[in-house]
Amino acid sequence: MPRRSSLRAVPEVAPRALGLVRVSKERDGMMAPEVQRVAIENYATARGYDMTGWLEGIDESGSRAKSAWWPRLDQAVAAVEAGEYDVLLVWKFSRTARHRLRWAVAIDRVEEAGGRLESATEQVDTTTSTGRFTRGMLAELNAFEAERIGEVWKEVHARRVAAGKPATGKPKWGYRYDAERKLHVPDPESGPVLADLYRRYVAGESVYTLVRWLNAHGWRTTSGGAWSDRSLRRVLDSGFASGRFMAGGQLQAGVHEPLISETVWRAYLDSRERRRARPARTERSQYVLSGLVKCGRCGGGMVAGQFGNARAPKYRCRAGKEQGPDVCAGGYVMAAMLERELLAELGAVAGEVDEHATASVAAKARRTAARSEGKRLAREVTRVEDALTRLAVQNATSPLPAAVYRRAHDELAEQLGQLQAAVEAAGREARGVPVAPRRTAGELLRSWDRLPVEHRREVLRSLLREIRVWTGRPRAAVRFRWAWDE
Repeated sequence: MPRRSSLRAVPEVAPRALGLVRVSKERDGMMAPEVQRVAIENYATARGYDMTGWLEGIDESGSRAKSAWWPRLDQAVAAVEAGEYDVLLVWKFSRTARHRLRWAVAIDRVEEAGGRLESATEQVDTTTSTGRFTRGMLAELNAFEAERIGEVWKEVHARRVAAGKPATGKPKWGYRYDAERKLHVPDPESGPVLADLYRRYVAGESVYTLVRWLNAHGWRTTSGGAWSDRSLRRVLDSGFASGRFMAGGQLQAGVHEPLISETVWRAYLDSRERRRARPARTERSQYVLSGLVKCGRCGGGMVAGQFGNARAPKYRCRAGKEQGPDVCAGGYVMAAMLERELLAELGAVAGEVDEHATASVAAKARRTAARSEGKRLAREVTRVEDALTRLAVQNATSPLPAAVYRRAHDELAEQLGQLQAAVEAAGREARGVPVAPRRTAGELLRSWDRLPVEHRREVLRSLLREIRVWTGRPRAAVRFRWAWDE
């Protein structure tokens, strides 16, 4: 009986192949891109395919719901649908996707377009039911492996967090990672710089000023890029320099060495909260009272600038200018006059004369009242937390109707959130009132001409709540509202 030939008919035009190379972030069984390329090229040569293109995804996940690989995979599938390629070649099917939905959609789109997805090392004949079943089993095994790896990493991360360490050893600016101890330790070069950035911010310098300084002095982010206001805020807000780290959206106490004291960290948070409520332009303003001056008539902010024919700096009611007399009569006040009035008032506070003779007593009373309110609110927080615990125990022993339990739980949780925010606000209020206004005012007056504008402004904000101005002729009326005033 003659032997049947195993040779295949050679098509008139070789199938056009697109090679897909992906290296996973998980590093599980990672195969170098070069090795994947060689295997795909050898397979294409043996099959008579024309390798007309490559698409790579280096350090990109094939299992996560969000990955930079998915747009690349969509691009490859769309190229098959457009008739640009006949075959997609991968080293293993897992390099296409370990995500069940992404895999199923990609296979369906490719085959609907008349194309094929083939593996250089897992040669399956998908023209048969057995071959399609085998490919499906391989896909399910890939998804299972991705889930198993994810579960292992979750356990590892949970153990690190429980031990007071961030979930991973990713770089932290101001620190270096000690691989032997598996711990972040202060970097002798960038660590002191990071600590100084906190102190400079608390002293009044804006994020924009600090970013310019970092870039001008050659400091770069952990990824090697230039600093931006967003990247610097992210580093400062992370709290890592205070001995904390972020886990599950919450700051946790860490075992790494802090670069700043608890006092500096709290002062940073307070300053950050105050500045968040202000327009960004006031942080960069060249005018020392920006953000402090309010219109006495409408209560709106007064903006600084050189308005009118005379180019001397002034503060003008924004609402009066932009919305007209129906909203506010508006008007402006000379910046020089306001600063003279302010310096005179600071002198009175520093000398404890006239109506400022009891400033220190009033400030102490204000701080004491804020602290007492914080303690009262803390007791309320404990009460609501206990109520949540009792509700959970009751539901566990004698289950309540689901709707009843959910409504009661949500109401208590909302109340707890409001109380916790109030406790934090009371703490900021207590910390925001100067302990010794007389000394603070005196030090500010003595160094007034030497301090940068932003430093003067930040010290003033620790003493002043606002400056109310009623514009008019021959002279504007001015009222200062101090931090210790009721």
